[in-house]
Amino acid sequence: MDEIEDIVRRIGRQQGENAYYRSCYVLLKQLQDAVGQAAEDLLRFHQSGAFLSSDDFHPASQIADDLRNAIYDLMCQERKAQLAWEEFC
Repeated sequence: MDEIEDIVRRIGRQQGENAYYRSCYVLLKQLQDAVGQAAEDLLRFHQSGAFLSSDDFHPASQIADDLRNAIYDLMCQERKAQLAWEEFC
């Protein structure tokens, strides 16, 4: 009976670990999308030449802020996934 309980516990831990890594993969793809979007936005800002005629770098600052916020949100989601995984351990 103890052997069956041990097997069930190991299966549960493995399922928790699998769920965590699935979440991490999804979050990595979201990070990749956010970085790609920021790169496109910065390139568009550069190509517009708007920064040449003024000292207004607000658009670039906004892009950086948006990326930072996206990264923070992803970090929070990763932490939640990690806590959920630790419940299995």
